[in-house]
Amino acid sequence: MFNLGSLKQYFHSMGISRFYFKQLAENDNSKNQVYLGGSFDVLQKLPFGKIEMEQGLKRPVYKAPLDFWWIDNNGNTAPASGAQLVLYPKYPEVRLSGFLRGCVTAPSEYFRAVPKTVRTGQSDGRVLVLAPFRHSVYAYLAVPGSQLSAELLRISYEGVFGEVETESGNIRDELIRLLKEAWLHNPHRLVRLYPDGSIRPYNSRNAGGYTLEAFFGIKPNGDPIPDYKGWELKSLSGSVATLMTPQPDGGLYSELGNDEFVRRFGHISADGRLYFTGKYTSIHKTLDRRLFIQGFDSSGRITEEDGYVGLEQNGKLLASWSFPHLIGHWNSKHNQACYVRYKKVDSDNHLISFKPVVLLCEGTNAMMLLKALSEGYVYLDPACRESKARNQFRTSFSRLFTLYSLSEKLDLSSIN
Repeated sequence: MFNLGSLKQYFHSMGISRFYFKQLAENDNSKNQVYLGGSFDVLQKLPFGKIEMEQGLKRPVYKAPLDFWWIDNNGNTAPASGAQLVLYPKYPEVRLSGFLRGCVTAPSEYFRAVPKTVRTGQSDGRVLVLAPFRHSVYAYLAVPGSQLSAELLRISYEGVFGEVETESGNIRDELIRLLKEAWLHNPHRLVRLYPDGSIRPYNSRNAGGYTLEAFFGIKPNGDPIPDYKGWELKSLSGSVATLMTPQPDGGLYSELGNDEFVRRFGHISADGRLYFTGKYTSIHKTLDRRLFIQGFDSSGRITEEDGYVGLEQNGKLLASWSFPHLIGHWNSKHNQACYVRYKKVDSDNHLISFKPVVLLCEGTNAMMLLKALSEGYVYLDPACRESKARNQFRTSFSRLFTLYSLSEKLDLSSIN
């Protein structure tokens, strides 16, 4: 059986830099599911599969599968094949369901429903530990009366989840130290770190981001996890940050496909190619085109489960992004993000310099994204052409704070 020290060591050996824990209530059981919060914040902590809308008992809900593994007292793991997140958009609320299904080593005896006649209304000392790692979530239950349960319950935290780092020292301070080193080593030749560990010259539109990642020792990958120990590194060469590039899942774009859509609605650029571009916000029309949000009100709540963000032209729906689709993209890679700007020093020699002022942002969720879209701070800025689909949602560097609970602008040159 684990104590806090051995659990941290166990996760650290797996390459997990942090884990979360939640004191369970009496009604956190296999019948009622496990409550994960009265918001979608938990989606920024745990990796999950594609979010789909399904009809619930009373109204539609969103569901997302989890690659969920239970850890037993000997450190062995086994999957719970039915685990999923259930999202109730109108509350909003998230619950964990199916987390015992198909797993013989799951601590099922501790998740039996408590009869009403013996309920106390008090927590019984069970503490659920959730550790995200790449595409998976590893779970361990600290049982009542155990040393681990007592140690976790002594940790002070706000909200639904507590958080424990598995490494000594402070990851945020380590991040800042490496950012300053990158700034002190200016200028940098544009490079990319490849899977074989080699660093080679690289010159493309996104080479600045690869150069920063190479300095941090990060190999490009498609994992839905942040770049560096829970922090996502975002680089930008100007005053605009690209947040995400999800393809539309509705409208004419989805029906026709990128190439045919560009041929019908694009324009010929100076290079003779067809492009579909523009800056589309929910508060301005451009060429009779308007970005709008269906099913989201000014108070910051989803009012229609089948709502979406849409781009229309004279009443015709050109493209749309359903709420589950957008929520799925605005996932764990954004909860802690560091935005770093850079400038070109020498185009011929492919040199850049990172600027000393960086922005550290923490705490976001899908509602904050939808609200920023509704207020025009986040906008659609497509750069599509034939054989190349790129539907970008972007915002200005000065408006990034609208997407986060906490944001801090740091001048690396003034830090010792």
